[in-house]
Amino acid sequence: MRALIIATVICAAVIASIGFVGSYDALCGLAQKKGFGDYSYVFPVGIDAGIIAMYALDLILVWRRMAKPVLRLFAHVLTLATIAFNANAGERTPAEDPLAAAMHGVLPLLFVAVVEAARHLIIKTNQLSMAAESDRVPLQRWILAPWRTWSLYRRMKLWEITSYAQMVAMEKDRTVYRAWLQHKHGRRWKRKADAEALLPFTMAPFGLSVAAALALPQEQKEAEANRTAAELDRSVAAAEREEQRKLDTEERDANAQIRRMEIAATVTTAEHRITAETTAAGAEARANEAAAEAEATAAEATAKAEAETAAHTARLTAEATRRQAERTASAAERAAEAEEKAQQNAAELEALARAEAARRSAAEDRKRTADATAEADARERKAAEDRRITAEANRIVQEELAAAAEAATRAAEAERQKAEQREAAERAELAAQEAEDLARLTTRERAERKVARMILAAHAALPADQRPERPDMYAVSLEHAGAALGVSRTVAGERRQAAMDLIDAGYTGQGV
Repeated sequence: MRALIIATVICAAVIASIGFVGSYDALCGLAQKKGFGDYSYVFPVGIDAGIIAMYALDLILVWRRMAKPVLRLFAHVLTLATIAFNANAGERTPAEDPLAAAMHGVLPLLFVAVVEAARHLIIKTNQLSMAAESDRVPLQRWILAPWRTWSLYRRMKLWEITSYAQMVAMEKDRTVYRAWLQHKHGRRWKRKADAEALLPFTMAPFGLSVAAALALPQEQKEAEANRTAAELDRSVAAAEREEQRKLDTEERDANAQIRRMEIAATVTTAEHRITAETTAAGAEARANEAAAEAEATAAEATAKAEAETAAHTARLTAEATRRQAERTASAAERAAEAEEKAQQNAAELEALARAEAARRSAAEDRKRTADATAEADARERKAAEDRRITAEANRIVQEELAAAAEAATRAAEAERQKAEQREAAERAELAAQEAEDLARLTTRERAERKVARMILAAHAALPADQRPERPDMYAVSLEHAGAALGVSRTVAGERRQAAMDLIDAGYTGQGV
């Protein structure tokens, strides 16, 4: 067999070579006669290469079990074309010289025969179910039973049953089943048998076997059960989706209620803070009033103390002066008496004793005057210390009042700046909304730009020495952004990130 295969391949190559060489000369001359010009030298090559390519592709696809019959048809057409071209390439027409025309067609026909043999070998070797081979009904069946053979062939073609043996087996099973029904129900078996038993004959035109036809009711019941189960699954899934939708709605309502409660709590906290600030301001005002009253009382007490001290000092001075005058007068009188008594030797000693007593009395008076002066000095020092403490308290109160006034001024200035910023932000917001309306932006794009303006406003509100070069998107919290847009934290985070991308792309809050 190996030797035969080798010899066949060699002979086929020889046949193809001789045929293509002769065909080339004939077709080249014919093309030159028909006015092809330079194209006449490549025209024969195209025809012969097309034949080889079509036959080769057909054999490859048959070997790979992917037969394409139209390729073989094209190859046959090209072969017939080259035979016709070769037959007409001689000096005389095929009608004038049939023998020469037959000689031109022998070699192409031999090449076609070799290719068909190779194709048949590949199909049989691989046991393919090819339509061109396995669908072929034997000729003897057409002769012996033409009508029934036609019905069998028709069903094979209509329902793409490619195996003749399979179709014969199906017909045999159907004949045996008919005989069994006749045996079971008698001559009128068609009327006695129920519709389910007659299904193999009802479904015969549709290419179903006896077993497949009898299994149809059970298959349909199973299919109906599957459809019912699928419908039930769809209903359950729809109910689950509806329940999930309700749960999502309830969750959104709960989140909205929680948000409203948080806002109410924020408002209450603000009210309490404002109340506390108001109370603190009232307490500060009362403290200022009390400090003023204390200052007035301290000043009054200081003045009173100074007046009392001055009066007491004046009284002590007058008393000391009066006593000094009395002592001086008394001393003068005693001196006169002493002089008088000095004139009298008997009274001289007594005058000296009195003078000594007067000196002692004067010394005691001076001591009392010094004590009074020291006491007056101590009171003066105490009054001066009280005045210093009062002045220090007044200074501290004045500084506190000045600080409070300055804080109030700064608060008013900050409030004015905030008001101006709010007014500017409102104007910018209105301008941006008008620009967005003109640009016909979507709701999402409007939300992203709104969050971008919030980030820019928070960046602009920072002090100049604390303001970074690039705005920070975390300056606007997710709660604030979600409350401004009326969305959840997740959506607010997406809008905030998109807003930051807009800012990085050059968005300044003006225009779109």
